[in-house]
Amino acid sequence: MKILLCCTSIQDEHRTEDNHDSHYPLGLAYLQSYLEHHRPDQDEFRNLYLNNVPYEMCYNTIKSTLKEFDPDVFGVSIMTHSRVSAYRMIEHTHEMYPNAKIVVGGMHVSVMWRQLVEKYPYIVAVRGEGETGFHDLIESYDNGTPLEDVQGIAFYDGEKVVVTEERALIPDIDILPFPKHELFVNQDKTIANLLTSRGCPYKCNFCVLDHTSRRKVRFRSGDNIADEVEMILEKFPTVHTIWIHDDAFMINKERTLDFCNAIIRRGIKTQFIASARFRPISPEVVQKMEQAGFIQVLFGLESGANAVIKGMNKGITKEHVRYGLSLFGTTNLKATAFIIAGLPGETDETIDETIDFVQELQNIEYLYYDDIGVAMMYPGAEMYTMARAAGKISDDYWLTDEDVPYYTIDHGGVHTYEKLLEMKERIRQSISLNYMFTLEGFLQQRKVIPSLLRYNQKHPMGILNDILYQAMNRFKLWPSVAKSVLTGDVTKMAAQMAIAFEKVFIEMVMQHNNITADDDKKNFILRCIAQGEKDKKILQVHHERQKAVTYKGDNDSGDVLYKTKDGLALAEVAGKSTPPT
Repeated sequence: MKILLCCTSIQDEHRTEDNHDSHYPLGLAYLQSYLEHHRPDQDEFRNLYLNNVPYEMCYNTIKSTLKEFDPDVFGVSIMTHSRVSAYRMIEHTHEMYPNAKIVVGGMHVSVMWRQLVEKYPYIVAVRGEGETGFHDLIESYDNGTPLEDVQGIAFYDGEKVVVTEERALIPDIDILPFPKHELFVNQDKTIANLLTSRGCPYKCNFCVLDHTSRRKVRFRSGDNIADEVEMILEKFPTVHTIWIHDDAFMINKERTLDFCNAIIRRGIKTQFIASARFRPISPEVVQKMEQAGFIQVLFGLESGANAVIKGMNKGITKEHVRYGLSLFGTTNLKATAFIIAGLPGETDETIDETIDFVQELQNIEYLYYDDIGVAMMYPGAEMYTMARAAGKISDDYWLTDEDVPYYTIDHGGVHTYEKLLEMKERIRQSISLNYMFTLEGFLQQRKVIPSLLRYNQKHPMGILNDILYQAMNRFKLWPSVAKSVLTGDVTKMAAQMAIAFEKVFIEMVMQHNNITADDDKKNFILRCIAQGEKDKKILQVHHERQKAVTYKGDNDSGDVLYKTKDGLALAEVAGKSTPPT
């Protein structure tokens, strides 16, 4: 059977066009490898990754492939951001190749399958996890057996939408063949993608993952993952970094240690990046990750305001975040903490609270920020469900060509789009290094200079090194540096460097903003001095908060304030022997 698999162009603002190291669709790679493993020599494949190309290029590529390949089955993976281009290709394929079977899957389909089957009665929707369902569907096509016998799909039988029995999640994901990386990794690529677990037990109000994971987590064994890593590095010698795309990589201490120990035991030398939660986390895990080759962990902080954090249902507190980030300060691991402006409960006051908290964190371990997210709504997320119940949006929206909507007053929020952008920019001005070269940005961020210098020592940045080099030369600090290295007393030297660095930075800020008149320079310096006095009080408050942290990660299970029908699943994730109460 001839099978064409593809993911189509996403909307403009979310593309990373021409980025040869952009993330590739592991889902499609798993689908093809699973079919090849269970149906050896029975199928011929084409696989197109087109998320990051313009619409027109996407259309033309798929059209030419359809014409040349003439597939029996056309499979489309659909995200909410790519649904518009996917719809166009579904319509084109049905019109030009009416005998081709059209199958859709992916996150958007797992939520909106009924709407799609009603809109396109000639498609079959695979709901949830795809490998076994898509395989059984292909078998059904091949053998002419009834579609009703295939679990986990939806289709139109001429009179109504038929929904078959829900398919169980694959309990042991070690049995899956490794995804076919060679579909998307060429000899120029330096980053490969990896999944070491599936699922997340949490239900954040902006997230839809529970529709596929059912709030259960399944882990691969450390040796199974290490086998795949070795295979990737052997097959693709240009790859030097493995990006782990788990929904919650560090969620189970024993499993994380098992993976790290397998990498260390085998002597595998590569770099790892992963996404994780601030809870649970422990010194042992962080140290072992550094030993295994991890260089960066990306955390979802989203907000620093208590009311917004509580409303997210994320199951973390500021204490968890302070503690977790302090552990990274003892290593060379880079921590990143994403922020989303405009989530439910956001106000000008919560933005101020977020700014204050992030700056506090930046004094624990500097967090580099370039951009800030703005809250958007996705079908299946609690935010969307509430907006729909309030009559602010309907499911028909997802059949339009409109972009994924921001959480504005028009779509269930309380702020205009312009207000959300204003909130975003206010946060950026206060925490983003790029804004530190503006007058107000420098005044807002000067308190984090000592932490910024520590960060630069671990993760050097050209512009900061240039400023530091100028400061060292101008204030003749090199002999003092040498002495501090010999004596081991670096505290005094670090303070001197911070003062010199700040003075040169202030001069660069004034130059950058065309402050040349003596009076203007004097006024800005006076503002810096006044801000410095305010910063002393703020930093004292931050210091007292950090001293009050009593949370101990080794004793934390990561359970959150909700129950499910299967409490044991949560207990197993946490590594405990009894369900949460």
